[in-house]
Amino acid sequence: MQTGCKEQTELWRSSSKSNAYNALCNTFYVREIHRLSKESFNNVERLQRRFASLPYYIEKAANHILDGNSPLTLDTQNGSWIAKQSRAVPKCDLEKNTQFFSKNAFVGLIIPVLVYDGEYSTVRIDSVDEVTDSRFHCNQFGWVAMNGQYQDNNDIQVLKPSKAAFSAACCGHVWLLGRATTPRVLTLREMLLAARINWQDFKHPFITQK
Repeated sequence: MQTGCKEQTELWRSSSKSNAYNALCNTFYVREIHRLSKESFNNVERLQRRFASLPYYIEKAANHILDGNSPLTLDTQNGSWIAKQSRAVPKCDLEKNTQFFSKNAFVGLIIPVLVYDGEYSTVRIDSVDEVTDSRFHCNQFGWVAMNGQYQDNNDIQVLKPSKAAFSAACCGHVWLLGRATTPRVLTLREMLLAARINWQDFKHPFITQK
């Protein structure tokens, strides 16, 4: 009797995960096709390559999201995470940043990045792809000092990895003039990076095969 219940439970879990996987893939396909339709491509072959690569990256994102250990609520129908948004915009602590990144900056580290864009503030997800003695390079946002500051751009600040910072980034939280407003939709690249976050130990993100 217990064996039968266990098998039914496993079957339900498998079916539930399969439904979630299909929902995520469908959402990502619609989202990415819409995004690509808005971009300008002078090279048809480049556009063809982008479309050809979609299945691989979309399926990879869906699999890693479902296999991750995120504490956030996953909305599979909309391809997003949900969590309560803090009233205040996250703040950059230069001293804590220096203490953390001087010891833990390495290629592959996933990081939250606070971005000010006019009246809007958001937290983005990026990764480290190069490190020197005094600074490190973010794949999207470029070189930054160990304290999280950019030399010539005060509108971008790297934050020390934390549950609060990553929750804001993964959920697409946006602040308008310091007040919470409609969340933004994460890019497929950000979803892939978010799926690598190890919520039990931010210093050791999950390693995925290319």
